[in-house]
Amino acid sequence: MSDGLYKVKVPDTEFYRQMVKCQAACPVNTDARGYVTAVAQGDLERGYRIARQPNPLASMCGRICGAPCETACRRGDLDAPVAIRPLKRVLTERYGPESQQHLPTVRPEPKLDPSADLDESPVGWSRAMLEKLAASPGRKAGKVAIIGAGPASLSAAHDLAVLGHKVTIYEAGKQTGGMIRYGVPSYRIDWTTMDQEVQQILDLGVEIRYEARVGAGVALADLRRDHDAVFVGAGLMQGRGLNVEGNDLDGVIKAVDLLLNFNLGYRVNLGRKVVVVGGGDVAMDAARTALRAGQMTADQRTALDQTEEREEEGAEAVHDALDVARTALRLGAVDVRLIALESWDELPASGFEVEESREEGVQIHTRTGPSRILGRNGKVVGLETIGVESVFTPEGRFNPKFRAGSEQVWDCDTVILAIGQAADLGLLAGADDIKVGPRGFLVTDPETGATTAPDVFAGGDVAHGPRLLIHAVRDGHIAALAIESRIQGRPIERRVTTNWTDHPHHRMPEHWVDYQRTRVPALPVDRRTGLTQVELGYSLDEATVQGLRCLECSINTVFDGTKCILCNGCVDVCPWDCLKIVRLGDLASDETLSRVVTGLTAEPSAAGDGGFYDGAAMIKDDTICTRCGLCAHRCPTGAITMESFRFREELVYGPA
Repeated sequence: MSDGLYKVKVPDTEFYRQMVKCQAACPVNTDARGYVTAVAQGDLERGYRIARQPNPLASMCGRICGAPCETACRRGDLDAPVAIRPLKRVLTERYGPESQQHLPTVRPEPKLDPSADLDESPVGWSRAMLEKLAASPGRKAGKVAIIGAGPASLSAAHDLAVLGHKVTIYEAGKQTGGMIRYGVPSYRIDWTTMDQEVQQILDLGVEIRYEARVGAGVALADLRRDHDAVFVGAGLMQGRGLNVEGNDLDGVIKAVDLLLNFNLGYRVNLGRKVVVVGGGDVAMDAARTALRAGQMTADQRTALDQTEEREEEGAEAVHDALDVARTALRLGAVDVRLIALESWDELPASGFEVEESREEGVQIHTRTGPSRILGRNGKVVGLETIGVESVFTPEGRFNPKFRAGSEQVWDCDTVILAIGQAADLGLLAGADDIKVGPRGFLVTDPETGATTAPDVFAGGDVAHGPRLLIHAVRDGHIAALAIESRIQGRPIERRVTTNWTDHPHHRMPEHWVDYQRTRVPALPVDRRTGLTQVELGYSLDEATVQGLRCLECSINTVFDGTKCILCNGCVDVCPWDCLKIVRLGDLASDETLSRVVTGLTAEPSAAGDGGFYDGAAMIKDDTICTRCGLCAHRCPTGAITMESFRFREELVYGPA
């Protein structure tokens, strides 16, 4: 209440969309509610289709997505969020491109055509909606060049190929995946699964040219001349340095370089003691990678010895995994510490990354910043740090304040810097019409991905800096639709239709409040080496229980005021105290509410404090409602119904 009045909102379509917080928080608007409840119901094929529709990289996201959907999940207000990301993995392992690897039984590929009777809310860039747009009469097929084969590029390539355009990817390296392959350690992602998912995109007719570095051998000007549009999705392959004394000593390594070398199988000698500077996911990855060195199994040591013997004999082919094992052995770190400016609550790293890092022996020291790097004979021997008073201003701006007299020296052989990444913008040679912002990223329109050049679009880290994988997928979607609009010479509009379905027998599952979130099964700590993935995934039984924890936020209590007798039974039975009957005069008025009240009430004798006449209103706090349905069950007149809200976005062309 404010000034004695209740501030209320008359719900509209956007209100009900935002109530499904997991879908609203997902950058690509995946209907997580839909596939989580499908898991709970045992309908895994439908669940996979819902998860895959708006996300061509669903398999990758099921393993390494930062899961903003879970951060938003309202179950987290009750105890802990629903395990949305791991449940996606359960689906993709059974019906995604990797399903033949995990479950080799023959099964048909799920149909991706959404249907209203299958209980979902598809968005405009879902694959079926793109296919429907592609079938529009009078369209033109264009040619699009894509720079880089990372997630933003792959997402854009997928959509543009579905729309029928000729797509060519120019990749500087020898493999796809961008920073997912080169910057994410092998213990977090299955590269075979990633390759299978990428192959599905290439199978749409996308051409890829490897070792084709734009700016060195391939000119951006030539791509612009020969294509209708160019999308830049190059990753941030360069780490940022630290402007302190000793930053040029031998033994100072950037985290991006460490991860790149580790993933490619090159040898890096870190010594025995390592300090990592940074508090994000890259810092955690670097710390865990360094620590893995001392965890070689006997079999891996034997394989290493055999590999080296074959090398001495002149063998030409050596398995990549053994190269990584050899790298881990050479790293040799047994003491890995991570220092971060932020407090524990402020750490930008994902919670599960922090938890697993600590389990594996990484020692994390918060509110600690680097002061200078100490050396002897040109080599690192230690890091001097200083205590941190605060990191952010009251307005949330990054502005660290340090505590004088709190200096401390940490003995170490290597300092790994995980304090930011930068793009190699040599690819822009000669493109003076493409503007670069003060942070070194391409300036783009957030609504279209358009750069300051009319035919060049960009997305992913090169446009926004390091973000989550799912943000890159969204960038690809946005740019693909903007490129489609450019090629057709027509705007693309979204049309939203809604559907409400009454559920007269709605009840939450028995004991649903008691179900607890359980950790995803993982390898024991002593078995976590550089060659093994840590997370194993839920079993079907475990996944079903986790799916049952969903609050089904798309189910809503709908009130019919003409049937209400003000008995207060619904208010009394509500276990969460989210219902209240109040005087109309106790509501703070706005234009929308005034129109609603005026249309529903009779001519009164006197106005209330809120500007309304006599009468009563039912108000509800939807943020704490758990959709238990007790209010509807208690209502003696049928004034309350439990109804599911669904929406459907379709893309249509506007006038030229």
